[in-house]
Amino acid sequence: MSVKMPFQNSEIEFIERKSRFIGNVFTVYSEREAREMIEMVGEMHNGASHVVYAYDISSENATRFSDAGEPKGTAGMPVYEIFRREGLTCYCCTVTRYFGGILLGAGGLIRAYANTAKLALEAAGIAQLMPYEAVRISCEYPHYDIIRNYLKSYEHTVENTEFLQNISMDILIPGAILQELTAGIINLTAGRAVVQHLETRMRPQRIVRE
Repeated sequence: MSVKMPFQNSEIEFIERKSRFIGNVFTVYSEREAREMIEMVGEMHNGASHVVYAYDISSENATRFSDAGEPKGTAGMPVYEIFRREGLTCYCCTVTRYFGGILLGAGGLIRAYANTAKLALEAAGIAQLMPYEAVRISCEYPHYDIIRNYLKSYEHTVENTEFLQNISMDILIPGAILQELTAGIINLTAGRAVVQHLETRMRPQRIVRE
């Protein structure tokens, strides 16, 4: 089962009939983290009329949303629905409202809160958790530049390099290329380099929509 979540944190502002709405999206991995983000936003905007929120952490079966004093069903639920429709988890979204003196009515509130959440999510982007493999490449000095040039053809992150009797590189690569990259390095070095798999890590990869 794929897991979708925000790609990054975001903050946007939206004005509706003189009321100022501020939308924040945070990536969180526990209900405790979500509560901390809500508290932080509340402290930052202690003069606000309302700090509405919604969050979901599927690993803890925790789904919560709050109208924060707005009429029931006009704030927290519309925010939550924006994320539910996208199938997201591991998120916390807050929408802070500074009342502008003009009543929006139930329908107006629902549209304003939903639109703020939508804009905040668009700014954050959506990512899917994908498996990445941490591997260690051990090679002789003459093969180092050959391997480095070969790696340029692949998505990778060099996490650590040690220059001792031989050279050891710790890199992180998408799981889908592990076998191909390993075979390529062994072929380039006539089997003299060693590629050791260390661990699998899950990392968010942004979903690009056309």
